[in-house]
Amino acid sequence: MSRHKQRESGQAANSFQFTLAGLVIFSLALMGGSSFITWKLASRGAARTEPYAVDTKDKSAAVRSGAWGALLTRDIELQRPAEYLTDEVTLLKPETWTFTGMRPEAVKQLFATNGVSAAQIAEAFAPGNVSEPGSGTELKPSEKFLTSFAPEQRKKLYLALAGAGVNLYLDFPYIFPGNDFADICGNGQLLPEEVALLKQLVYPNGTAQQLSDYPFLLGKISTLERRTKVTQALSRQSAVLARLAVQPDTDIDKIASYWGNVPNVRFTDIRPLMESLKQLPDGGSISLLYLLPKFARERLYTFPLPAQAGEPTMDCHWTTFNFFNETPDNRFNDASYAVEFIRKNYYQIAAPSQYGDILLLMNEKQEVKHSAVFIADDIVFTKNGNNYRQPWMLMRIPDLLATYPSTPPMRAVYMRRKTE
Repeated sequence: MSRHKQRESGQAANSFQFTLAGLVIFSLALMGGSSFITWKLASRGAARTEPYAVDTKDKSAAVRSGAWGALLTRDIELQRPAEYLTDEVTLLKPETWTFTGMRPEAVKQLFATNGVSAAQIAEAFAPGNVSEPGSGTELKPSEKFLTSFAPEQRKKLYLALAGAGVNLYLDFPYIFPGNDFADICGNGQLLPEEVALLKQLVYPNGTAQQLSDYPFLLGKISTLERRTKVTQALSRQSAVLARLAVQPDTDIDKIASYWGNVPNVRFTDIRPLMESLKQLPDGGSISLLYLLPKFARERLYTFPLPAQAGEPTMDCHWTTFNFFNETPDNRFNDASYAVEFIRKNYYQIAAPSQYGDILLLMNEKQEVKHSAVFIADDIVFTKNGNNYRQPWMLMRIPDLLATYPSTPPMRAVYMRRKTE
């Protein structure tokens, strides 16, 4: 992040660049979530080799023990609330590609260089499809043009256009890693004709499938109800629900040494609850929300509302470096400020092992395309991308990597904050 559905991946717009050498420098309402654990306790006084177990047939549940204690996890799915979709599925806009500072002939050459045929170029630039605002070129791709591409041909062009500001969904496509696209097409939520069109529009990127022609897709769906259904299906994202087990023999002091040595996590306030759970014959568990700082507690498993003028871009870097802050510092929207903050306050480590270590995903140009906060085991707190369609959530590191496909693959670099 496989069943982990990450959409409109975070090839974060607010990226920054530096060399490796330069680097040296979940809620109370979820209390029932532990029902997936089958507690297998021997009678009092008998030997106990495993205080709890999970159904081995349940591949969505796991128990992982370490310095953090015993972490009980289950895969869950999030999808955007229908109330958040009103404008998006009602106020339909035609797909538009904008090439700033490029005249039509330069755009035609760009297309030809990236596998677009002469006939396709002619269709793209047919009268009524193209205009020249200022010194740039604006295309409104026709249905004939958008449906003319074979998957590999679409891949070549769309990846060449990604990140250039041509179109939001070219820069931030829906990304379906692993078997996610097959799951969406086969789960019965979409109508056959919707599946057929979706299959026509996706293109491969590594082991993932991507969708950039989302505005065109919505425009081909005639009813508001179906557009809402399709958008919600595409928005499903798999996350991790996590709880911490507290058993009669749990060493709370040891857990405190892992969870309590970070800013704005008041373990002393949590200890009475943990001590009370420890006194129960079979113990219990607490939501990981208790162990997160205020910034993360208030946002976990939620989708942001669309940003208004003057509001910060709530992207991965703003999220990562505000994780422990009582009040968000919006200077982390500035790439140069973020990189300088890392250089002054972090150093590189081989692998994350402490609560609060950070993960940076870097491409072959040493550009940081994503950042996340290490929580425990292989779980990170992340906001994938800088748009309001992405929730704050917990993910496993391998699933996070799968949501950032690239050739060559991105590298994970881990950092730890310097101590005073």
